[in-house]
Amino acid sequence: MKLKSLLAAVVLSAIGVTPAFAGVAGMADLSISQLLVVDPANPTQPSPFAGQIRITSDSRTGTAASNYNNVQGTGIGAASITDTRTDGTTASVDVQYRAAGPDAGAVNAIYGGSAENNTAANFVANNGNYALGDMNITGNALAGGANGLTRADSSADNPNASGGANATILNGVTVITDFTAGVTADLAFALTYDAFVSAFVDALLPANQNSLASGAITFNLTLRNLTTGTTLLSWSPEELNQGFQSTGFSENAVHDEAGTIVSDTINVVAGNRYSLVINQASNSTIQLQAVPEPESLLLVGLGLLAMGVTARRKRLQ
Repeated sequence: MKLKSLLAAVVLSAIGVTPAFAGVAGMADLSISQLLVVDPANPTQPSPFAGQIRITSDSRTGTAASNYNNVQGTGIGAASITDTRTDGTTASVDVQYRAAGPDAGAVNAIYGGSAENNTAANFVANNGNYALGDMNITGNALAGGANGLTRADSSADNPNASGGANATILNGVTVITDFTAGVTADLAFALTYDAFVSAFVDALLPANQNSLASGAITFNLTLRNLTTGTTLLSWSPEELNQGFQSTGFSENAVHDEAGTIVSDTINVVAGNRYSLVINQASNSTIQLQAVPEPESLLLVGLGLLAMGVTARRKRLQ
């Protein structure tokens, strides 16, 4: 027993593998609580054109998946959903979380009561043995805002585990307005947001571990004058366009920010026709490759030791 323990320690030391916990997490949560058309001179007041903008097409899609040691995660309802509306109503997609692994049934407790659409628990450390993917996007892109969640987490408290999870949301809203304004006036867009993006790889993972975590959010608003064929505004705020990828602890990164931002001022000409297009997306993926168990490493070490002893005996002979 002492020899076995000693050999295990020698082998682990020689190979440079630490039988430690292994965890990675990629998250991309973007919630837009308000997107208002405002008077640039007083951004707290709505523009006189605000009531004339109507959503004519709203299309959203979402997918969530997970696997743990190549076993696919399970959840309630469909794993991929698309909702398209052309009647002026708001599309909504909510894919129930997919969890896999020995602790899949405990993810609610791990997330502090509920893993479903949990934007409060920004998980940055491994706890349990599971992989999880979750997404949702709801809300009116104008006025009320479009609130989106994308989450992919994996955690392993034992070294012989691999996990993968991914979730994607795409939110495309096309707004076309036809109106004759009595006067030419300025307008701007005021956007209130809460953004969290993270790519996390556990520092305890071996340096040669094939692990990956990524998260990204994007948002773009384009306003065109259809009468003149010109683009008046293409707005991609830096705060809402962030992405990270990590393959090791030194590459870990996080973007956690909330606030209200106002676009540049646009001049709207009386009688002209305008098109407004809003795109919002989030994506996160993780990979966690299996780490050999200490017992397996021990067997390898014993085999190498036996080979060395045999070679030495041959040399002596």
